Amino acid sequence: MSKLVSHLLWAAMALVCLAPMAAAQTRSLTVDDIVSTEAFGRASLSPDGRWGIYEKRGPYDAAPRFDLGPRSQWLTTDLWRVEMARPGAAPERLLPGEGPGLIRGVWSPSGERLVVYRLRGNRFEVGVASVAKRSVLWTGLTPEMPVTGAAAEWASETELVLMVRSDGSLPWLLRYYDGSQAAMMDAWRTTAIGQRPSRTVMQADAGVAFAETPVPPLALTLLDVTAGTQRILATGALKDFSIAPTGRRLALIQGGELVPVRPETIVQMDTPMRQRLSFVDLETARITALELSLDIAPHLLRWSQDGREVLVWARRDGDAWTDGALFRIGGASSISAVPRGDLQVRPANGGIDTLRGVQADWMGDIPVLYARRPDSDRFDWYALEDTTPLPLTALLAAPAGRIAAVTPQSVFMFGDGALWRGDGSGLDRVTSTDHSVAEVVIGDIEKPFRLKVNDAPRQDWVAALSPDSVNLGISADGVVSPLAQRTQTSDPRVLAATRTAALVLRHDGLVETLSLRTSEAEHDIDQTNTGLTQVELSRPVGVDHKDAFGRPARSWLFLPGNTAPVRGLVVDVYPGSVDSGAWTGPLNLTYGLRAQVLAGAGFAVLSPAIPIDHADATGADFYVRSVDAAVDAALESHPELPGNRIAVMGHSFGGYVALAIATRSSRYRSYISWAGMSEMFSQWGEFVPVTRSLAEDRHMMRNQQGWLETGQGGLNGPPWNDIQGYVDSSPYLAADRIQAPVMLITADRDFVPMSQAELMFSARYRLGGKARLLTYWGEDHAVWSPANIRDLYAQIFDWLDDTLAMPAGVRPDAQDALPTSAPRPRTQQRP
Repeated sequence: MSKLVSHLLWAAMALVCLAPMAAAQTRSLTVDDIVSTEAFGRASLSPDGRWGIYEKRGPYDAAPRFDLGPRSQWLTTDLWRVEMARPGAAPERLLPGEGPGLIRGVWSPSGERLVVYRLRGNRFEVGVASVAKRSVLWTGLTPEMPVTGAAAEWASETELVLMVRSDGSLPWLLRYYDGSQAAMMDAWRTTAIGQRPSRTVMQADAGVAFAETPVPPLALTLLDVTAGTQRILATGALKDFSIAPTGRRLALIQGGELVPVRPETIVQMDTPMRQRLSFVDLETARITALELSLDIAPHLLRWSQDGREVLVWARRDGDAWTDGALFRIGGASSISAVPRGDLQVRPANGGIDTLRGVQADWMGDIPVLYARRPDSDRFDWYALEDTTPLPLTALLAAPAGRIAAVTPQSVFMFGDGALWRGDGSGLDRVTSTDHSVAEVVIGDIEKPFRLKVNDAPRQDWVAALSPDSVNLGISADGVVSPLAQRTQTSDPRVLAATRTAALVLRHDGLVETLSLRTSEAEHDIDQTNTGLTQVELSRPVGVDHKDAFGRPARSWLFLPGNTAPVRGLVVDVYPGSVDSGAWTGPLNLTYGLRAQVLAGAGFAVLSPAIPIDHADATGADFYVRSVDAAVDAALESHPELPGNRIAVMGHSFGGYVALAIATRSSRYRSYISWAGMSEMFSQWGEFVPVTRSLAEDRHMMRNQQGWLETGQGGLNGPPWNDIQGYVDSSPYLAADRIQAPVMLITADRDFVPMSQAELMFSARYRLGGKARLLTYWGEDHAVWSPANIRDLYAQIFDWLDDTLAMPAGVRPDAQDALPTSAPRPRTQQRP
């Protein structure tokens, strides 16, 4: 019997009755725990209120393969159905007999059908499920997974438009993880056979770079789910599409020519191609193209309620995105820029790229825009009816950053603990002043940015939460319908919500319970990890202190749960982010190095507050001051911690910060840098795996160079413009200042090249220092194989025991004479 089957049988028996968990002696979290957890995924409720659908992942280590990164877990995921009229009934598999590998898609307008996806081996397929019949029509089509737009939309109850891969290859978001490895192996085999050349050709000219092999075209396909027919509407470099509310017209974004790198600056996540807008008549398949000099920004493609116009942000070819304008477009002869005065659509130092965009919508036939005044950092919603923008939310202390719902004449948004309605007359409060409410924001990691922020539902109600986490349905006229809550919890995760029901996830340690809330009652319907009830997670305590600029800050300290002596204090660094212990699900415990796992093994872990919101918040000396401030405060509030046995650890940019601190500080006994950068010249220009072997898909040079010039690297230009800046930012070039042991962790598929760790290891070897280089094969920026996860923690525990237990040397062991930071001198050159 396979491991997965045995796990599923065990889970099925556990579901016979969701009995209260028996009291048991608690124990600390272990590495074996995190690689065996189950998890709930995404959920949704049908438009007709009849059905609930949720994803449930099998045990992490039961997946048949782990070379698809986080989506390897799709292979153990199944879809479960809940009948809302029978909330007490046991959930059923949506598609019995299919087995795991199923992911949910979008509902048809009536809720009778649901788009589903199936991943088996190297085959990814889209289907349409009949929810009531628990059957499915597999289309034979391979769906695309667009980074910035829609993959599937219903034109009617029986017509579905899909963006598909004509050649049947996996989407780039899946192929990114294992595709470069497979391509490299194919290239090696071709060379071994000796019959064909095995090489990649890339060319650069006038600021653009491209591969010899063209990208296979995508196809926009109209599927009639009752007749079973398929009709191709368009082919090419498809990026996004949106169907008008009438269901008869479609706005299509296609990639055009490559965009040259701007000489003065490069943006890390800039759009690599011009984006062109056209309209498709779904009845005749006639395509109407617009003028070719209009470049459409990602993330905004919003139809008016009557389906006559679409709202976009666009620029003329050659202009910057910030020089663009908001356009309302109805056709080739109906293109007009919307006057917005001097309003700015992005923060002062922010731009428009594949991750960030303009937020706008329609209030009746009036565009509304999320923007700021040139002399202010505050964003508000503005109605753009005339030449003078009307501020809708100026009187709110904290206006919402998104629109919650739209009706034919109004927009609804949350702010200052209330629901508000905006229309042609301004903004009015909908909910009573006696009650505070907040919007329910459903997290969906797979949803592209446009569908998160510029696709407000067209409905006359919103879902909300009260301060005590009661789910509420609020109608457009302010009628509040509370849902029953049997168990009060401070951190529920709402997976799906309508006006009359909600699927809510709560947790107790590693055990997650999915419940259905209605107006009458709350029903527990499913659980995960019921065999891990005795595991107790470390709960961090806040450590208040002043940051490096003298401002109030809070770091977080995880303490071991047992009474044994603390094995050491580990400071887990990442500027701009602290780990407060917020629960985000079991899968997150397998990503990166988790404080709860280290605390479970007997280490104290400090997540220091390192600010990034200051002009001087950069450089090794700043990082040392920031970490020292948090460590000093932690030792003062918890004097039992071993202040002379401290390690600094970081992943990605945190790994770089750890190395930077190592070149400046004499305080810390050991360092761990995982996927950290050490030498900025090669980090700027060295190819990453997908650029080397999958260049026809998309090269990553903009990403690499942009990270250093305008992203976290903060060097403001290429190496030849600031050689000394690149030198000063490269811990490798200051390796002779590092005196403490350094562990370096890397992987061959990582976008941070292996050479970054190898260079530092070579330097430590040459200088006679203590170091360990850990290289994982077939892994990327994180480690996904359960065997590699186990090994990673075993290596780290061994390293920490070794280096934190070393004789202190000149560092006194006495707790009242702790080491302090001091600059490390250069190593004296030997004659």
